[in-house]
Parts: sequence; structure tokens; C-alpha cells
Amino acid sequence: MTSSQRRSGLQDNYSTLSGNTDHKIKVVGYCRVSTDRQALDGLSLEAQRAEILRYASAYGWAVERIFVDGGYSGKNTDRPAFQEMVKTVRGSDGGISVIVVAKLDRLTRSLRDVCAIIEDLLDPCDCSLVAIRDGINTSQIAFKMLLPILAAIGQMERQNAAERTKASIDHIKSQGYHYGKVPFGYAVERIGRYRKLIPCPNHYVWLQHIITWHKEGVTYMQIAKRLNLAGVKAYYGHREWTNKKIYELLRTMKLLVVRHTGSAARYDKTEAHQIASKMRDAGHTHREIAHALNHAGLRPKCAPEYRLNSVEWLLRSVSIQDRSTPRGLALYLKEKGYSYREIARQLAEHGFYPKRGGQWYAQSVRVLMVG
Repeated sequence: MTSSQRRSGLQDNYSTLSGNTDHKIKVVGYCRVSTDRQALDGLSLEAQRAEILRYASAYGWAVERIFVDGGYSGKNTDRPAFQEMVKTVRGSDGGISVIVVAKLDRLTRSLRDVCAIIEDLLDPCDCSLVAIRDGINTSQIAFKMLLPILAAIGQMERQNAAERTKASIDHIKSQGYHYGKVPFGYAVERIGRYRKLIPCPNHYVWLQHIITWHKEGVTYMQIAKRLNLAGVKAYYGHREWTNKKIYELLRTMKLLVVRHTGSAARYDKTEAHQIASKMRDAGHTHREIAHALNHAGLRPKCAPEYRLNSVEWLLRSVSIQDRSTPRGLALYLKEKGYSYREIARQLAEHGFYPKRGGQWYAQSVRVLMVG
């Protein structure tokens, strides 16, 4: 079947469904990119939006809205604009007849999610899915049967791409080169198309100070204060040092054990926070609180025992955060194990938006939590 024949068939099909050739079909569009390299394969957000509008115009469809997720993977549907689109289609009471995407993998690359979309959204809402470049229109039974097969291919491509990327990164590192962000204290030397870490003449000495302070038991907060007072700037994000940035740097330097599985102590933050709060109110020092928590058989989430810095973090626990603020809610959800993207969706659902408008992304959530 040629593209012109397929287009004619689609138009006839929708005219029949509407029962009135003068009645405009209401549709919504959806666009997604996973990285900032949006121009690859002509699937930038702008290109997807333009393609959806051209396609809808050719059929005389009325585009109610185009939902956009920038910087989100297609491995699942945990995306704010996608979830908002689902609510819109379900709330339209049959008013939205079609969801239009440039390609099926823009909607999802997961076979499980495709089946869920068909069973939980398209069928109950009497809505069809059109994937322009794939020539898919689920109002025709043959395409609906074909959809899971195409989704399985997309899922396989995603898994293969992840394996190729990991193999490439492992090869680069095995050759002694660097991949990823440059850690504080280092600079990069270009060797052909590869990069090699070398000590930065301005910052390497400060990295040594940070490591020494950490070994001496100086808390993250005090290390951050010393760096800020000295005018030393962090490499990424807000240039001021914070507890979290010190923690991430020490973890990058492999000076911290991220997770501990061999300790007999148990992790119970609620109980630990109650003990620590009472002892703090009674005038006990952080060292005394750490000793009491360890004696009670408690430990932090990612360490075998409580120390000065982990007690400090505990006393600033998210359990006492004001969840009526976006930062308080984000910190609370992070403690509950939510991902940054899940937190972004929750913030939007609770009516919180970034100060400069737009929508939440994983990076903007991280910045919000740093404060």
C-alpha cells in the first residue's frame, strides 16, 4: 500500500467513525527526546511538533494540544507530560479521538507499556494511536495487532544501545582515558578523540585539602564552609559548595562506601531520628548521639555506623521538612526512594512549578533540593 493510499484509507476511516465529514476530529500530539542531542535523525522536539501539525492539517484534524517531554527516556512512562496527556484523554469523555506521535518509540520503547496503553487508555477511551513514520493507525485492527511487535523491536533496540554504550565506556576506561564529567581538582588533556585526567594546577591542592579534612573527621558542612570562605568554586551547578557536593565528590574519589550490606546493625531512620532529637534537646553533643545510636544497633542507610556527619544529616532529616513547599516535598519524596523524575511529576501534580515557569526536569529537581 502506498503512502497516498494509506492516507486516503485513514481519512475515510475517521470520517466513518465521526459520522460527519464536516466534523473535525479532535486529537492530541506527543513529543519526546531523551537527551540534548535532539537533532539526530530529524527527531528534535521542533521537528516532531511540526510533523504532527502537518499531518493533522492534511487530515483536517483539530490539534487540541501537543504534550512535550524533554530529557526523558522511553524505557517507561514515568514522564510528567505523558501523564498529563493520559489525564487529558481520560477526562475528555471521548472528545479526544486520536493520539499522534512522530514515531512509536517517542511514546515508549517498552513492550509492557505499549500493552498497558492499549488496554488502559486507548480501548477504554475509544481513542486511536497514530505513529506517523511507522505508518501505524490502531483504529484498524491489523495495526493494533502489529503494535506490540513493533514495541518489542523498539525495546530490543534500546537494550542493544545501552549495551553498546556500556561496552564503549568500559573500553575507553580500560585504555586509561576518562569518560563523563571531570571531577573537581582535575582538568582534561585531549589525546586524539579521547580525554585523559590530569591534576588541575588551581584546584588539585584543594582536592587534597578536602580528602585530608574528611580523614580528620571534619563534617561535610564544615568542609563546604571552608571552601566557600576561601573563594573556591565548585565545577557544576551552583558554584557554591554544599553538603551534597562534598558527599558526591568523596564518593567519586571512592573514599565513601555508598552502600553497606555486611553490618549487623539495622536501618531505621524514624527511630534513629527520635533518639537523636531527644538527645539534642537534652544538650548532648553529636559525638554522644552517634555513640548512642550505634549502641542501639542502628546505622545510616549507606554506612555501617553513625558518625558526626551522618548524625548531622539525620538531625536535618526530611521527616521534619515542610511539605507545603516544593523543596520540602522534594526532599521528603527523595527520602521515600522516589527518582528525580518521579519527584518532578509529583511536584507538578501538587501544583508546584519552577520559579521561571515551564516544567520540572530531573536536573531542576536536583538544583531545588540543593537549595
